[in-house]
Amino acid sequence: MYGAETWALRREEELKLVRTEMRILRWIMGILLLERLENDEIIRKAGFVKIAKKIRESRLRWYGHHVLRMDDEEGVKRDWEKPIRGRRPRGRQRKRWRDKVKEDMERRGLVEDDDFDRTQWRRRRIRQPTP
Repeated sequence: MYGAETWALRREEELKLVRTEMRILRWIMGILLLERLENDEIIRKAGFVKIAKKIRESRLRWYGHHVLRMDDEEGVKRDWEKPIRGRRPRGRQRKRWRDKVKEDMERRGLVEDDDFDRTQWRRRRIRQPTP
């Protein structure tokens, strides 16, 4: 999960992480596939939060805490606000980090102005509680 705040995961990559997480959890807890326990039940028993939620959490936390509060002269902030020139290839477009952050914010019902109001940002539960 190191550096997960900068990942723009595709669905395929996210599914690989979920499968790997579940394989490791089953191995740690000694649960066989033949036992037919659902993934959500295993995660709940282990007391974890799904890896995809943790990645979204870290991406939003990094965006809200670092990117939005940076000085306008810093590279990341400049690149975030700079319009992207050129044409993207035909077909379905690859998701950029910016697209994933906006998608995560929509999922939580956040807007950029909420970041400067820390109580509002926290009220929207950026952090995923452990079960």
